[in-house]
Amino acid sequence: MEKRRPAILRTLAITIAAIVIVMALSIAAIKIYDLNARSQDLEFASRFGLYHPVDVGGHKLNLVSYGNDGGHTIVCLSGLGIEDMCISYRAMTDPLATDNRIVFIDRAGYGLSDDSLSQMTCDRIVDEYRKALANDGIKGPYVLLAHSLSGVYATYWESHYPEDIEGVVFLDSTQMQETTFPEGKLINDHTALEILLNKSGINRLGVPNASHDYPDTASLEDEDLSNALSYMMVTESLWNYAMNSEYDLINDNCRKTWEEITVNDIPKAYICATWASDTDQKYIDARENVLKPYLDKMGNCDLVLLPGIHLIYEQRPDDCAAVIKELLAKI
Repeated sequence: MEKRRPAILRTLAITIAAIVIVMALSIAAIKIYDLNARSQDLEFASRFGLYHPVDVGGHKLNLVSYGNDGGHTIVCLSGLGIEDMCISYRAMTDPLATDNRIVFIDRAGYGLSDDSLSQMTCDRIVDEYRKALANDGIKGPYVLLAHSLSGVYATYWESHYPEDIEGVVFLDSTQMQETTFPEGKLINDHTALEILLNKSGINRLGVPNASHDYPDTASLEDEDLSNALSYMMVTESLWNYAMNSEYDLINDNCRKTWEEITVNDIPKAYICATWASDTDQKYIDARENVLKPYLDKMGNCDLVLLPGIHLIYEQRPDDCAAVIKELLAKI
């Protein structure tokens, strides 16, 4: 028995070494596949005008622009985890593009923008938005179109740099109030392991296909192309440092923004979707006790009720576009 033990240990060691080697080779192969796929993704997006990286100091943000000059410059900001804004907003923004310039800027870690090791504070996020626009030669003033969490950044932007902004439309944006956001990080379910999966390329193997609601006029070819581009953008940005940092800092960013809101007369409209019920008392109370004080604190902000889902720009794009046009007419 004693003579067999070294042989068993050698066999075990060889087996473990073989497993480690196979795993290392597999990870290397997946990473090579990921790098090649990313290169093809960026080439594919470039062909359709959806990849235009702009340096903001240390990394690049993807800035996509279309429409016509001579009107307003509408800068679109995505909600938390929405990586394909330049696709999913189109049903809402296309009717506006005839007379206006539409600009999509993906934050660090979103869509086809680079990842970043920097802390995603509201100061940094707004600073990078402003740098991307300036470095690409897109001059203000701007109309901000902000969904969900990006409403916090739009509020911070128009409070600190009112000279940049001529209007803001909030799309069911985060409803801020003084007592909602305590100090400290949220419980973050995006772990270091998930980030490792992203950086190794393994996440590319498990991302579900993306799809959106499309208008009746959209062709099947347009829908297939849009879904393919959305899938690519989700794949490129799922689980990374910047988005992880942004999630960690939600409370801090909301609290800082709330404390530093400066009332002004910039025209604003808040499209309320998920709290828009006129029959459910809890939503009526929430609008009165939470939303209205927030809008009053900013100043000159109309409340527009459009009952629907949080992604209201996909469910009711024409109605959202009509609200935006009404605000533009006031400027």
